[in-house]
Amino acid sequence: MASKTLKGDLPELMENILNNLNDDIHSLHSCTLVSRHWCKMSIPILWQEPFLVERKPLFISNYFSSLGEYEKFFLKRCGINEEFSKTIFNYARFLKVLNLWKFKCKVDDWIELFNPSHNDDDISSYHITNLLIKLLIESGAILHKFRLCFSESLEFKPEIFYSLEQNVQFFSQIQHLSLVLEDLNIESATTWLRTLAKNVTKIKTLKFHEEDYNGHIHHVNDMLPLIHSFIYIIKSQEQLRKFCLFEVRYITKFHGIISALESQKKLITRI
Repeated sequence: MASKTLKGDLPELMENILNNLNDDIHSLHSCTLVSRHWCKMSIPILWQEPFLVERKPLFISNYFSSLGEYEKFFLKRCGINEEFSKTIFNYARFLKVLNLWKFKCKVDDWIELFNPSHNDDDISSYHITNLLIKLLIESGAILHKFRLCFSESLEFKPEIFYSLEQNVQFFSQIQHLSLVLEDLNIESATTWLRTLAKNVTKIKTLKFHEEDYNGHIHHVNDMLPLIHSFIYIIKSQEQLRKFCLFEVRYITKFHGIISALESQKKLITRI
């Protein structure tokens, strides 16, 4: 059986073995060197969750290998003058886990590699973050786990939401969704939630976390559009099993949340 596995004659068994190495990046890297078949099976797993804290940001260059001339010119205007080598794989397509805050931090780290004069508030961070998220959305990737952080320091262009509308597969299979409210941009947060509400029905775990690092207090009425979208997300789920609230300030003020959870009481096993 061992020889058959090495040759790739038992692909399902091989896939299970490699999936068990999902948290061991170094072992997965080693697997890519065993054979062409092992490489072909290991790479998608290795790139399921690339935006990890411990991972060096240079991998982001692989995403930019297929950019058109306009996008390359755009990067140069942002101080990125690198020529990116063509890659064998479409790495963006393998993405399954995305934490938007880690994503933003890793993009800033990548920019600093090529443009040391960059700082986190630089306009180049805004443009390159949007360029990469659009590339991921349009790559054919299908997310399984998504952590969405609503923050003033994480802004998205209107074209991102248009791209999401045109590439509904990106959100269609999300099973674990975390929503984090920080120094909140209510308009952006509401747009994200409305987009999710239209396309996500397979969530099993839904988490909601309110934070307020800047001490800013929002008027309850300002939160209404966001809360209504959140209620719709709860009600529209077909497989919801777990619902979590952390440090909430606003959301519990709305009885509609309780009503939405009651509508899911036959499915939810843990709150």
